[in-house]
Amino acid sequence: MKRPSFHDLTPEQQAQFGNGVGPCWLPDPLRRMITETASWFFKDASWRHHDFGYAVGGDQWDRARCDWKFFMAMLRDALSHPKWRIIRIPLALMIALMFFLAVRIGGQLGSFEYRADYASLEEILEDYSP
Repeated sequence: MKRPSFHDLTPEQQAQFGNGVGPCWLPDPLRRMITETASWFFKDASWRHHDFGYAVGGDQWDRARCDWKFFMAMLRDALSHPKWRIIRIPLALMIALMFFLAVRIGGQLGSFEYRADYASLEEILEDYSP
């Protein structure tokens, strides 16, 4: 089966996909606060793509690829700040590294869908629709 892509979602589905920044067990107000704070440094698509990759699932290498792509997207975002570069870029790089370590360590505790085959787009939408 072909691996579903985040770009297979409609723009509306993309905008609503995922739970923000943080694990599903984190209280919603705290996760919202972290997501809003991270929005100062990173684009929403970074973690929405990451959440989608975790929903598609696969093996440990698929999870590592999702985490690495998330890290690379955060680094691109971190280096693209035109205003207050001297402050924002180092801070964004530090936060990106912390988030990367968090998903590498915490993502194995139940967020990633380990499975033999990738989930279909229909399965993902059924399981993860708001």
